[in-house]
Amino acid sequence: MRNKVIIALVLFFISFFGYAHEKNSPFQSTKKGVDKSFQELCTIIDQYAENTLKRGNINSLAIAIYSNGEVYLQYYGELDQKSGQNPNDNTLYEIASISKVFEGSLAAKAVLEQKITLNDDIRKYLKGGYSNLQFDGTPITIQNLLTHTLGLKDKAPKELDRVYQKVREGYYENNAFEYNMTNLLNELKTVELDKKPGTVYEYNSVGPELMAYILEQVYDKSYKELLEEFLAEVNLQHTHLYEYEKYRSQLAISFGENGNVAPLLKNPLLGGSHGMTSTLPNLTKFMQFQLESNNPLIKESTRLLFKDEQDGDDKGYLWDVGYGQKEGAYYGKTGTSNGIQSGILICPDSKYGMILIMNNNTEAAQNDWSNLYNKIETELIMYPKINLVSLLAMDFISNFELASAKYKELKVDSSHYLSGSIYLNNFGYELINSNQIDKAIEIFELAISEDVSNANLYDSLGEAYLLNNNKKKALLNYKKSLELNPKNDNARAVIKKLTK
Repeated sequence: MRNKVIIALVLFFISFFGYAHEKNSPFQSTKKGVDKSFQELCTIIDQYAENTLKRGNINSLAIAIYSNGEVYLQYYGELDQKSGQNPNDNTLYEIASISKVFEGSLAAKAVLEQKITLNDDIRKYLKGGYSNLQFDGTPITIQNLLTHTLGLKDKAPKELDRVYQKVREGYYENNAFEYNMTNLLNELKTVELDKKPGTVYEYNSVGPELMAYILEQVYDKSYKELLEEFLAEVNLQHTHLYEYEKYRSQLAISFGENGNVAPLLKNPLLGGSHGMTSTLPNLTKFMQFQLESNNPLIKESTRLLFKDEQDGDDKGYLWDVGYGQKEGAYYGKTGTSNGIQSGILICPDSKYGMILIMNNNTEAAQNDWSNLYNKIETELIMYPKINLVSLLAMDFISNFELASAKYKELKVDSSHYLSGSIYLNNFGYELINSNQIDKAIEIFELAISEDVSNANLYDSLGEAYLLNNNKKKALLNYKKSLELNPKNDNARAVIKKLTK
């Protein structure tokens, strides 16, 4: 029987103390040396990534993790299997909606510098009346722009929505945009509000683009200039906005929903919602900046601005924010372009972070990406303790007897390793899901040998034997499970079916 585990998923900048990525070493640290636990953690992540690629839905992965000053960056697979193009430190990825949290930093900076306030009616910065930008006397505020709570009847004005659809289809790969910020401001006069601003979360691109426009007004600079100043301030030299042609040779080739090469997710507006590209080392600097710097804009930009009691879509300055029972406060962001899926997660209370990028966007790839994201985060939550079963996973598959002996030897060190039937049971189901039924049976039997009174384990073993078409042994184990737990309705149902 599968254990139900609820894992906090959030479906993510240089430290002012500096960071350098050594080309030949994926390990980086602000400490002296890399300890055994962190090396073991990285080994587990390597295994997770490689096993994910074996499923065949993802071409390549780029992963970075941070824990208490130690950093690991690694690439897996090939961007394009036909050409054999491999991802590396110079590969630029479209980070799509992760662009929004850079704007969130700029907005937080503007609040701290008293250029704007969160309660400002946005019409203060728009030329013209815009009497329609209110609902029952409540206007749209800057805080609403930053939390996707504008109250608009439609997510985007009709013409902008049409342009975005043509972007997704690749029309603007070789054609100039016929839509810009002036068009949006004109269309904004025709939109309707059907709910009070600040009450309902509805993800959109209009709010971030208006926020970029307001920042231009208060600083009397283009949004691109403001962003580039911030990127230079935190030494992100390989993060860009709208530089597709200049760095085209470095852009990661990616594959969309149909498996074909995906067009770029270009943006006709200022770039507050999407349009940035970055490398894995630069995003890692961004992650370190969040975890190591004392810059006040970090605390401001990640504080709770909107709490959604219904769906849990809590927001900071365009960050997804929350609190986990084990990891404490966290905030993150995902980005989905036509062919790139990326995510960054920051847990300041537990002092860890992670970045995960792939260059595919099919439904199967998205599922694999989400599962991998969850698994990596689970290991980071448990760290510095190490999941011994995950560490020995490949050994269990290649030489079960040797791995079993090693497992029994190492599990004695309970101060360093996490072990036990629940970890073995979870691994057994991973093997079932990858159609390695014989291996799963071995793992379930090992778990039972160490926890003979666990009804759930006999249920798991019974399921594995049933999948292996060994009904006799399946029946024996389901009966044992029901004997130990008379409330096991699943076992009772299977026994009834097998003995009919």
